[in-house]
Amino acid sequence: MKVAISFSAAILALPSLVSAHYFFPHLYVNDVKSAEYEYVRRSTQGFQPHFGFDILSSNEMRCNTGAQANAGSTKVAEVNAGDTIGFGTNLDGNIQHPGAIQVYMSRATNDDVKSYDGSGDWFKVYELGANFPMQASGENWLIWNKNRVDFAIPAEVPSGEYLVRIEHLALHRPSGTEFYFNCAHIKVTNSGSGQEPTDVVKIPGVYDGNTEGLSPNYSIYSGATSYPMPGPAIFGGSGTSSSSGSTAADSGSATDSDSAAAPDTSAAEPAATVPADSGCGSVPQFSRRYYRGN
Repeated sequence: MKVAISFSAAILALPSLVSAHYFFPHLYVNDVKSAEYEYVRRSTQGFQPHFGFDILSSNEMRCNTGAQANAGSTKVAEVNAGDTIGFGTNLDGNIQHPGAIQVYMSRATNDDVKSYDGSGDWFKVYELGANFPMQASGENWLIWNKNRVDFAIPAEVPSGEYLVRIEHLALHRPSGTEFYFNCAHIKVTNSGSGQEPTDVVKIPGVYDGNTEGLSPNYSIYSGATSYPMPGPAIFGGSGTSSSSGSTAADSGSATDSDSAAAPDTSAAEPAATVPADSGCGSVPQFSRRYYRGN
């Protein structure tokens, strides 16, 4: 009985150990959710983020720690140029950290994504920012309380095999950014113009310690009235969401339609008190359990 009680107590305590942490192991194609890591490279990082600037100069910044070793066993999803696909969180957990979502793509060398290490050029296809005024709760960020991110593959993108990389730049810690990211395998067919992206970056290299949109260079506690989205412009000029306007209604997924919010002319909230920074648990408003309904 004593053992059973102890085991039950441990299980009940488990969600608090993974509060507000998440990863993106599911790919949605034609609104169908894949199995965990079916099309997404499995990393050894789990639900723990990378913190601070050290990761920015590492090759692990591409698809996360240990993901390259699992590339060969990861399937490739076939999609048409112009199709909408998406990433889903583990256990459908809702994201409750403030910060931007961005999605990049990189064409695989010899169109063999299973052996591709991500050392080529990357271009951005989607970004999701915030509505303002800034809220100390973080709920003005358009990803808040969502568990899925949907976006369109640009119709102009050339046919071929690609890595698709999602990242969440969590900004709740005053001393640095938490990075959550994963990569999926896709094969794009039926391209329209086959236009090659020109505004491209390398990963690592896209961000550094001076990047304006990363904490501590950007603070959500300073009464900010806008957000400088890091990285290059979006390929094709689509796939962007507003960084101004009224707070979007809560729903289970974030999509291109979230950019339709009308501007908000109300006064900005006063700057929030900057919390002590010793990890997620030190910032009470962002340490809620990520399990849905909790």
